Amino acid sequence: MGSLLRTTPSPSEQSLRSRERRTARRAGTRRPRLLVPVAAASIALVTAGCGGTAASAGQPAASGPASGSAPAAYHQADPSSSPPAAVAGAPQARRCTTKALGMSLGAADAGAGQIHYRLTFANKSGHSCTLQGFPGVSMIRRDGSVIGVPAGREGAPGKQTVIGAGRTAAVTLHTLNQGIKGSGCWREPDYLRVYPPGSKEALTLRTSGLRVCGDRFTTTAVEG
Repeated sequence: MGSLLRTTPSPSEQSLRSRERRTARRAGTRRPRLLVPVAAASIALVTAGCGGTAASAGQPAASGPASGSAPAAYHQADPSSSPPAAVAGAPQARRCTTKALGMSLGAADAGAGQIHYRLTFANKSGHSCTLQGFPGVSMIRRDGSVIGVPAGREGAPGKQTVIGAGRTAAVTLHTLNQGIKGSGCWREPDYLRVYPPGSKEALTLRTSGLRVCGDRFTTTAVEG
């Protein structure tokens, strides 16, 4: 049998091989460290690229609805939700003039020492008109002189009363029965002179039977 021969490397060869092993180990340990930053940089570049694409693609999506809808200031109102022009611009009834009114005085209504007379205003015009407040009422003689004093005001001013064409509104004249108070009665008038509320022109009504006693002579506001 042949004997196996083992070759023993020289000291210089051993030193060279030892250096190669150390170099190989160092290279093996450095490669993973370099791969980590490179991989991170690659991921960052890919993410930035995707983000830029998403932003670019997102711009039309964000601006699309804004360009497709008109600003609120330019939205047209629904005609059905607005009041009709005819209603908004409808003429309001005006105050009744003396030319549009007629008058009548009702019979005395006595009770518990109080006497009331109903003075009625009739709308003779062909359109509605309004009255509000107290009339000016005086009793006058045939020669035009005033009997006593004009009627005082009794009660609240009241609300505006709309009198339709051919319709009426009225006030109530108030006095006392004879003997209720110590003072006597005034002379009976020949006429009533009445200024409708808000008017500077008077209506004159020939009358008889109106008697004021106890120095009480008042009128209420117009009511329908």
